[in-house]
Amino acid sequence: MTSNRRRAVLAAVLGLAAVAVPVALPAAATAVPETCVAPPPDSPEYDDFVLTYKTECASKNNYDRTFPDVTVSALVDGRNELSVTTSTALAGAIASVKVNEKEFISSGGHGAAFQYAFHAWKDGQEASECYNPTQAGARRDDDGKPPPYHGPSTSALYTMARSGSSIRTEQRPAMFMTLTDTQPGWGGCRPADRQPARVPYTMGLSPYWLKTKIEMAPDHDAEGLENVFRAAATITSEDEPYDHFSSAFVAYLQPDFTKVYSYSPQLRQLSAQPTESHTSKDPMVRCTADERYCLGMYVKPDVQGDKAYYYTMTRPPMDYNGHFGENTIQVTSPSGAMDQGDERTYETYVVVGDKSRVESTMTQLHEAFT
Repeated sequence: MTSNRRRAVLAAVLGLAAVAVPVALPAAATAVPETCVAPPPDSPEYDDFVLTYKTECASKNNYDRTFPDVTVSALVDGRNELSVTTSTALAGAIASVKVNEKEFISSGGHGAAFQYAFHAWKDGQEASECYNPTQAGARRDDDGKPPPYHGPSTSALYTMARSGSSIRTEQRPAMFMTLTDTQPGWGGCRPADRQPARVPYTMGLSPYWLKTKIEMAPDHDAEGLENVFRAAATITSEDEPYDHFSSAFVAYLQPDFTKVYSYSPQLRQLSAQPTESHTSKDPMVRCTADERYCLGMYVKPDVQGDKAYYYTMTRPPMDYNGHFGENTIQVTSPSGAMDQGDERTYETYVVVGDKSRVESTMTQLHEAFT
């Protein structure tokens, strides 16, 4: 399978002797549940089987550690359950966002789902898929694996735990294109041209430490907004200096999220935008065609600053992105130079509901945080 993810974010260690690295253990043979056997690829059920996350079909092993998937939920309006699930197979990335039984996230492999990805590059270079620390794992994690492509991740997960209505994770992200990957990346890049032949790169890992937190109501600070969850992250560099560093917090949504909107804080309303791609300083929203289910992203203006922006993209299936195409929404946060020991922090509020509810919630968030 060619990765479903490749690469919405591109559209927009000095001798690490003390780096903590994981130990790989041979996987134990286990029987595959009948519900985890893929239907034929040409069957109507195949797409849903791959794209809709099923915890029973996903690995709970990460190197020499085992973690159960973690789910937190909130009751919206006293009758609708909003749930968020982080996945061991995806090294703590968000594999599922559901309202009742409606799945929002397209989770077909380690390059999809709802996750953080990063780029670092020098003056005279450009952001490259061949230097691309990626929370959920590496491209090769899906090579030769059976659908739904939720085997163990190259990314090293050290913590994934629930407290109240929150989930906390700590991990060392993989390089999406590892040094052992013989396939060229986007634009024909080669990992060996961007990654030195030393630990942790030789293990497929990046010299960065990522901590994330998901907060549902009532744990987050968006008081009274049960249809919102807060996603926060801190990344710390153990790498040599780079002139440019950028992050993307990107959600791959189910194929029926075909409509795209931006939210105007001045007009307090959503406006339709081009489906193929759109870049905006205003918050973005994607909805199903009937507008019953929408997911939007909101960043506080003082956190967004002058550089961060929202981006949506829709691409049909092609050789590069695999069988399913892409329907994405993301926040991209360029942040200038990054040196060893530097940290960057990120914060995004994810809003779900029908179109009208998301529109009104965006207004409530903006009024609360400005």
